[in-house]
Amino acid sequence: MNAIASAGTVYFIGAGPGAADLITVRGAQLIAVADVILYADSLVQEAITQLSRKSAARVIGSSGLHLTQIVEVMVLAAQAGQTVARVHTGDPSLYGAIQEQIAGLEQHGIPWEIVPGVTAAFAAAARLGVELTQPELAQTVILSRMAGRTPVPTGEELRSLATHGTTLVLYLSVAQIEQMVNELLAGGAYTGETPVAVVYRVTWPDEQWVTGTLSTIAAQVRAAGYTRHTLILVGPALDAALHRQRSAAVSRLYDASFAHGYRSTSTSAVPTPPPQSHPRIAQTVQPSAHTTAVIAVTRQGSLLAARLAEALSAVLIVPARFVHRTIEGLQTQIAWHSYEGSVLDEIHQYWLQQRRLVLIMATGIAVRAIAPLVTQKQYDPAVVCLDEQGHSIIPLLGGHQAGANDLARQIAGITRGYAAITTASDVQQKPALDRPPPRWSIAAGSELTHASACLVNDDCIGVFIDPSLPPTMQQQSAAWLGSAEHLVHVTQVHDLARSYYVAGLVISHQATSLVAGLPRHKLVIYHPPVLVVGMGCRRQASYESLHTALHTTLTDAGLALESVAMLATVDFKVSEPGLQTLARVLNLPLIGIAQTQLEALDANQFSPSAAQDQLGLPGVAEPCAVLAAAGHNATAVTVAEGVARCAPTSALLVPKRRFPTSTVAIAMQQHF
Repeated sequence: MNAIASAGTVYFIGAGPGAADLITVRGAQLIAVADVILYADSLVQEAITQLSRKSAARVIGSSGLHLTQIVEVMVLAAQAGQTVARVHTGDPSLYGAIQEQIAGLEQHGIPWEIVPGVTAAFAAAARLGVELTQPELAQTVILSRMAGRTPVPTGEELRSLATHGTTLVLYLSVAQIEQMVNELLAGGAYTGETPVAVVYRVTWPDEQWVTGTLSTIAAQVRAAGYTRHTLILVGPALDAALHRQRSAAVSRLYDASFAHGYRSTSTSAVPTPPPQSHPRIAQTVQPSAHTTAVIAVTRQGSLLAARLAEALSAVLIVPARFVHRTIEGLQTQIAWHSYEGSVLDEIHQYWLQQRRLVLIMATGIAVRAIAPLVTQKQYDPAVVCLDEQGHSIIPLLGGHQAGANDLARQIAGITRGYAAITTASDVQQKPALDRPPPRWSIAAGSELTHASACLVNDDCIGVFIDPSLPPTMQQQSAAWLGSAEHLVHVTQVHDLARSYYVAGLVISHQATSLVAGLPRHKLVIYHPPVLVVGMGCRRQASYESLHTALHTTLTDAGLALESVAMLATVDFKVSEPGLQTLARVLNLPLIGIAQTQLEALDANQFSPSAAQDQLGLPGVAEPCAVLAAAGHNATAVTVAEGVARCAPTSALLVPKRRFPTSTVAIAMQQHF
């Protein structure tokens, strides 16, 4: 089955040691469908990026970027609903520096996944034709490095590791080859005759290697000129004599007298291989287009699963022995798969592929299946469990954020069953703080769990709705929260610092600097989509320059990027690649204002602009921002006729800012 990428997810992919065809199938498939490929171009062959089948995919080398820039690229793309392939050399879990990147993603609530790769240690062993674990000689492999500018933990010094005398593979150490030899010999288990191999750029077109002993290897490496991109293998398993005399030590794995779970001591007959755990015996439509999977285990459950899959436009997964009876009565064609073996395997397989899982089985089976897969609530799918008659429909996971409660209600409407909603806020008919109105954003670091607990426990929660928001947005905010007795509205944001308020809710288009000095451990910050950014730009202005201009304007004005609802420009600039990329990365509509509408405006209402002399327009950034803000219901590339007759400057928040390749202005929408 092909790897199925989830939109808005970052995949850390191991590209392998060098050769493009040593990447895993899953890694190659994810690169093929990725919208953004951010790869370690100093260590990963460019041929890896050519696996992409998307002509519009952005390919970015990361060698010249620092951590903040790398995380920013991934976050912006993921927030725009794009799939990101973050491609590392070898396997990401070995010296990949991925934890700091993951931490940056999690600060923004971005889901991620690691796709393993072939590390250079195993590629080097393959090139040398050696087995790193020789029976009765070396049964342990240590992967490590020399201490350098980055120290190693106490107890992991090279001389300590060398006391084991087993196979040792060293990364990032060739520049200190003489010191390495001294440390290894100081361990006492190796001697000057211990074999060593040093492999340069393994599996690359220019790969090389030298072999020797601890007493000779330093001189050999210096003569070869290796200073980087090199792996060092040390230990008795590398002794070439062992490969010419393979009878010296023989593994028991294939010994005729050694019995195990798949073979008795008798070798007179060829054993039958064990059956596959869950072979696919039938398949119709690929499930990648479906967000819901319905999985059943019994005959009656399979019949109900087919009904639900049809109604929910879901992929159907049922036992192979029930599949034909299950689908023969369907009125429409659906995607389906059959399985043999454990249903737990099926649930594990579809966990990352579908955002909603409907499990028609005993609750105990469902809980045991999903327990090892559960991570964090913002990443977990919606999981609903029900009996084979459809009487009791139980949201097990993802009640609010993933939509399991709504899914349970939908299923109950189909089966005429009972949606057993247990979420306290739903039962008490209070707002779900983790599900604000559409297109609202929740600021990173918001304490949703704490605030939600306070809400259902009737603790006093302070609510600050930014008074500078448009009146209609203030009304929408108040309507969403309702009139719960323990939600107390405050007029000043710093009132939330009072201990009287156990938690605080902030609804604002302003950046988090608004709450500077407040106890963030009790706050949830919401950013409603109220800002319209007008942009003018030079021809072929780069995405990077436009993004910098936008980021600078918002930061200097103390406004939140998450509150930007749309970008606007003059109609003949909508086709600019830089603007289109910016809109796509930020997942924002790009609105084109007709040139004739701009010409009808009074230039005196706006800041002086070069567009007045060059194009006969009153400007681009400012008038486009306010006209788009007035035409907030427009969904096409051109704002509806008639908006030019509004009072254009009434909604302008940030007057035009000039940048080398662009101009930026920001307006506030007034109606929602």
